[in-house]
Amino acid sequence: MEFYKRAIRYLARKRSKTAILFLVLFVAETMILCTVTILRASEEAKSSLQEKTKSKVIAEISDKDHLITTEDINAIFNFDGVKDINKMAKSQCCPVGFRLYTGNQDSTKENSQAQVVSYDSLSADGPFAEGQIRLIKGDFPEDKNEIVVNQNLAEMNQWELGDTVLLKNDAGEKINAVISGLYLSGTESKQTKSTLAVYRIENTIYGMPELALKLQRQKGFESASVYVKNPEQLTSIEQQISRKLGKKVELTKSDVLYRQMEQPLKQVVRVVKLMLILTIGTAAIVITLLLCMWMRARKKETAVYISLGENKGTIFLQILLEGLLVFFMATVISVLSGNYMAEALKKLLFTENQISSVPLEIGIRVADIGWLAVAGAGILLIAVGISLIPILLANPKDTLSEMEG
Repeated sequence: MEFYKRAIRYLARKRSKTAILFLVLFVAETMILCTVTILRASEEAKSSLQEKTKSKVIAEISDKDHLITTEDINAIFNFDGVKDINKMAKSQCCPVGFRLYTGNQDSTKENSQAQVVSYDSLSADGPFAEGQIRLIKGDFPEDKNEIVVNQNLAEMNQWELGDTVLLKNDAGEKINAVISGLYLSGTESKQTKSTLAVYRIENTIYGMPELALKLQRQKGFESASVYVKNPEQLTSIEQQISRKLGKKVELTKSDVLYRQMEQPLKQVVRVVKLMLILTIGTAAIVITLLLCMWMRARKKETAVYISLGENKGTIFLQILLEGLLVFFMATVISVLSGNYMAEALKKLLFTENQISSVPLEIGIRVADIGWLAVAGAGILLIAVGISLIPILLANPKDTLSEMEG
């Protein structure tokens, strides 16, 4: 009879033993699958966390006479690990054909000028991002000539979205800017009358860096927020920026949110890794002991097969096939129930560590099943080998004599 037929008949005949092995394998495989799934999802969550926390190095000039140049920005952007740079530039300009807010009759130049503050992304850095002022109508600038103006200034000059505002730099060059949005800060009325026009909130115009550079006498940026791909590289990139710009800038790292969320996530990963190691180790020991006990009861059967000329390798394949058949059934059931078990384990671990807000997406994938198949088959192969070695190495005559005695 072929070894695979004997394997199937043995499992059918020894139903209680088959059920016990199935139960042990099912529990072990479910735990392995759950921990592997959570580990993989945790790594994905960490990558997502790195992007969402937007860790950055903020470079601010220490002297207004030494601005960050476009060449500096290009050099920093080429650093390995830099994801994006949000530049900030300021400039003063003279209004052409419109009035400014002013609470006094001061005749200085600054009392007849507006201030232009520009960012590559107003929603990522600056007063809008920090909640100091809010966009109440329209959109942030997307074109280099679009601007956001204060609602009070717009009402005073009867401006609407899409209207063109004419600005003039110190050289007398006139620049057209189109209104894309209106903002308010809520603190406009708290300003004193002595505040010069250029420093008043109502007269602050927000736009893109290209607009500010056109209005500047000395071209350059006052600050740059350098966003990194991986927060772990923040210190390295800070050092590179320091070497490039020297004392021209003061550097500040901003990764508090990432560190706060990273620590409990790391703790969960350590716990799950420990669970995985203990599960694999315990499963290997229990399955090996179980098979060793069963092989002792099959010593006579094995000795008879060998005496009849059966190859030892064929006997090994029979026992291994028996285990693999049970393993396959346990794998199918563990995969079907794995999502529920993994979700329950996730809630337990993440609730206890107070990081339930981490975007951990639980779902069994082909890679997880592949990992389970390799780990489970490896455990089974080792267990079958250990349990069969004493029997296969023993002399069949001695084994039969012991059984008869």
